[in-house]
Amino acid sequence: MRIKFYKNRFILITMLILSILLFNPANSQANEDEDMKNILIIHSYYPEFGWTANIDKGIRSILGADAENINLHTEYLDTKRIIDKEHINNIYRLFKHKFKDAKFDLIISSDDDALKFLLEYQDDLFPDTPVVFCGISDLNNYSFEDRENFSGIEEELDMESTIKAALKLHPKINKIVAITDGTTTGITNLEMLKDAMANIPASISLVSYKLSYLTQAKEIARKIDNNSIIIWLASIKYESGNLISLTEATELISKYTARPIYSFWDVFPGHGVLGGKISSGYQQGRISADIALSILKGEESAIEEGANKFMFDYYELKRFNIDSARLPEGSVIVNRPYSFYNENKRKVLATLAFIIFLTMIICFLLINIFRRQLAEKELKESRNKYRTLFQATGTASCILEKDTTISLVNNKMEEILGYSKEEMEGKMKLLELIMDHKSLTRILNYHCQRRQDEDNTPERYELDIIDNYGMQRTVIIQAKLISGSKKSIVSLIDITERKKAEEKIKYMSYHDSLTGLYNRKFYEEELKRLDVERKLPLSIIVGDANGLKLTNDVFGHEAGDELLKEIADILRNATREEDIIARWGGDEFGIILAETGEEVAQSIIKRIKKGCESSDFEPIIPQIALGSATKVVQKEAIEEVYRKAENRMYDDKAENKSSGNSALLKSLTEKLENNSYETVGHTSRMISMSRKMGQMLGFSERDIEKLVKLAKYHDIGKLAIRKEILNKERLLDEEEWEEFKKHPEHGYNIAKSFQDLRSIANDILYHHENWDGTGYPEGLEEEDIPLLSRVVHIVDAYDALLNRPYNSINNDEGYQGPMSKVEAIKEIKDKSKSLFDPELVDVFLKLIEDKEDNS
Repeated sequence: MRIKFYKNRFILITMLILSILLFNPANSQANEDEDMKNILIIHSYYPEFGWTANIDKGIRSILGADAENINLHTEYLDTKRIIDKEHINNIYRLFKHKFKDAKFDLIISSDDDALKFLLEYQDDLFPDTPVVFCGISDLNNYSFEDRENFSGIEEELDMESTIKAALKLHPKINKIVAITDGTTTGITNLEMLKDAMANIPASISLVSYKLSYLTQAKEIARKIDNNSIIIWLASIKYESGNLISLTEATELISKYTARPIYSFWDVFPGHGVLGGKISSGYQQGRISADIALSILKGEESAIEEGANKFMFDYYELKRFNIDSARLPEGSVIVNRPYSFYNENKRKVLATLAFIIFLTMIICFLLINIFRRQLAEKELKESRNKYRTLFQATGTASCILEKDTTISLVNNKMEEILGYSKEEMEGKMKLLELIMDHKSLTRILNYHCQRRQDEDNTPERYELDIIDNYGMQRTVIIQAKLISGSKKSIVSLIDITERKKAEEKIKYMSYHDSLTGLYNRKFYEEELKRLDVERKLPLSIIVGDANGLKLTNDVFGHEAGDELLKEIADILRNATREEDIIARWGGDEFGIILAETGEEVAQSIIKRIKKGCESSDFEPIIPQIALGSATKVVQKEAIEEVYRKAENRMYDDKAENKSSGNSALLKSLTEKLENNSYETVGHTSRMISMSRKMGQMLGFSERDIEKLVKLAKYHDIGKLAIRKEILNKERLLDEEEWEEFKKHPEHGYNIAKSFQDLRSIANDILYHHENWDGTGYPEGLEEEDIPLLSRVVHIVDAYDALLNRPYNSINNDEGYQGPMSKVEAIKEIKDKSKSLFDPELVDVFLKLIEDKEDNS
């Protein structure tokens, strides 16, 4: 391993300026604040990747020791599993957002993909930030022109030494099989291996395989001949797409080959790899951390030499019968056990050889006996085996004659086609079931071709058939010519349900699952498709639903979902069949009107507004802010048209905010008065008595109006409570009572949503708090309870006792009412000092007495 540094004058000048500033007393406090250094670590792969884990461990062994002064932040690009351009773009956008306010003093990157990412995006994401890289296979692949603040380590793998050592340990080999993958690192390492072969005798050939999946690797491993060795450069996956860890991969592959595996990284020895001249990820991490510290301190860093070592696995050496004395000088052997065998090798081997000899004789005899018994059994079962297996197979199968007549079917074929064996065997041709002429022609051509050139004929194809019930089925046909005959064996796999599921998935990929409208992806694709001159004028309507947050907060997300569905229906009813309506997510909607001018777009907006006004949706009136814009010339960017529509939508939202809120509040008030006993009469009595209480208490006119408003809206939170609870004429059970007690919090949330009610939001929240602290929602007591809340608490309780058909206070005692004034006044007196402010009770009782005297 060789370490290279790419220093620049820019860094030296910067460090000189910083040194001058550090000696300025005026900056001493600022310097203390900047002592903490922020370092960003970007790894190409994922945390569980052995090589990456070793590098990270090495970095932290140096920088982690100074945790009080260094703050480490780690990101993983995960390019072993996802390597396409879209993934890189997604990471760029994530970093752009995530680190928009972040400032790093230095960045450490590991392996090629992280370095490539920084070379492309550093100026945008982390301008002027020094970068230290490591794990780079070949720096010749990169250009550092105008990148003077990049420095780091080149991972120079000693492939030539590994190959030469392998040739000495395996003198009969004539071929090297390299197994790599399609990643940046895999491709680079393969090129380095080819370069290393330049100094290897020409009689040794190099064969490489670029693969992705475990099954591919297993197949290649099985086929490698005895005159070859394997050099492992790959990172592979299961067929599911999940990556296999490096060590697990080599352990698995070693089980499928009788040839030794070599590699160059420290994660492999001890995991199915024989050995090699090993590069240490841990050391690379430590050295890159040392470089980072040197840069942060403004010091020049000395160039160090790496320490690649020959390393071999003890068990693999034994597996291939390699004496450790033949290994290169200074080789390290891992997994060397201490055992009885090492002390008594000759005796153990002699005993083992004798046991093996006896075992082989016994096995030979047992195998011979078993084969004889098996042959006898197979002879007895041969006549029935074919038909039994054919009938029992879980796949629908049949035998076809040369002219496609069905000569034999199994039970599964009967089940799929709906015909009996008697109806099919010898009487029906498979061609009679095929729906369209194109499929019929294709299967006939394949049928004829199979008899002429079987190897080049497709054995698997998809088509539609009709069963005995007239139902269309989509099937996959697999056909194979029976050797030595003119017959074919055909299997049918019914994929009808799978095709339906695929269609459903396709539908869902372009539609919003809640409203059934198109989603943003489809909207953007269609907007791009329709942005052509022949579709002009092209109008766009942008909408934003009002009141969704209020609905979700107060009435629950189910009500919010229903509101969005209602708005979606209004949009459908107001637009034409050819118009494209989409929900982008949340409360945002968009409509594309191809070949439609601004005048028609405005008429559609009016229809939408009218649809909202005439909706009988509960619990609130649907409202949506709308804006439109029209593209009339091709040179105008569609993005600019969209921005115009969006800005007009925001203008519409701002212009109608006050009137919309007033209409919404009026709607909620009417619903409250129709919901339970909270009638217009109750509201007017509450307002009248509260106003008089305020006057008797000497409130200012402003506070009196605030008290009147509280009297009117104090129970607005009951809109979120079930009607059966509000109208129940007996004590509530525990669950119902807990739900009922939430109405002050619901009222608080509603009040916060309206400018006119925000001033009384806290008073609404606490109007059921009791003087002795037994109230709800927070159990406030005495003067911690807002004064207006205490006043309304008394007035509301008194009016309820006089007018409700059934009433209770705090759900602890039921009153079959309404009560008389005398009874109600007594109840208020009794609850003084427990539920009600005693001073306010005295004022209230005087108000009642004065009212009676005046009457």
